[in-house]
Amino acid sequence: MSPSEILYEINGLPFVNPQFNSKKLLTLVAVVRKNIDGGDLPLTTYLRPDFATTLYNRHVKGAPMFPSYQALGNAERAMLAEAKSNLKSLLPEWSKLFDLQIKIHKLSSQQVSLTNPLLPQQMFLGEAAFTSMTDLEELLVHELSHIWSSLIAEIYDFQIKDSSNNYILPSGTGGKNPRGVLLACLFAVSAVIYHQRLLASRSIRARPERLDFLHQYFLKSLITLQASTELSEIGKLITSRLEAFASTLTTDTNEG
Repeated sequence: MSPSEILYEINGLPFVNPQFNSKKLLTLVAVVRKNIDGGDLPLTTYLRPDFATTLYNRHVKGAPMFPSYQALGNAERAMLAEAKSNLKSLLPEWSKLFDLQIKIHKLSSQQVSLTNPLLPQQMFLGEAAFTSMTDLEELLVHELSHIWSSLIAEIYDFQIKDSSNNYILPSGTGGKNPRGVLLACLFAVSAVIYHQRLLASRSIRARPERLDFLHQYFLKSLITLQASTELSEIGKLITSRLEAFASTLTTDTNEG
């Protein structure tokens, strides 16, 4: 199946396209992981976070280690459950995306949040992630965007082989490769959609200034991608879809 056929089969991009077919993507990823494993286990086994992480640790050279972490406390678990419930109510078209099997851990460092494509379906949240419900909701969207988008990258990588690591994110963070920029662009547009909906719901938690910041972050990331010569075929296709989506966001954000 070609990159264009993959995007057609899954109906676009997670969090971006309301008709995105999460079940189809999970089936395709399970098959990829099964082929890597060379085993004959049920496909559902390959979608378990710990199984997938062990698989990539075993088969990928230089696979990362887990960061220092601890278990979530009861209050943090309750806050996460409330955040997920809020998001499903606010954006019902995203409900299935929040039902993905993931493991969430508490970071021991001061970092706010962390995911890694080579630690599939593992999410790490720092103390600052639990500062407010709005912060937590945005971070869940942010990191789940990374996780879902990285599932697509398991099938076809977003960048060509031996891509450089000299890209800079709009935040000023350097040393990124094209895949990292594309993942940042995808999280930003997902967070924009979240904040747009929060604003439209007339919630007292709405943050128009955060919406504007994320919208600019998305557009700047997109400019970086447009200038890159190191995107793979699927990386270019996803960038093209984001370009088309950007024009619809411009008016919506200004109206907010």
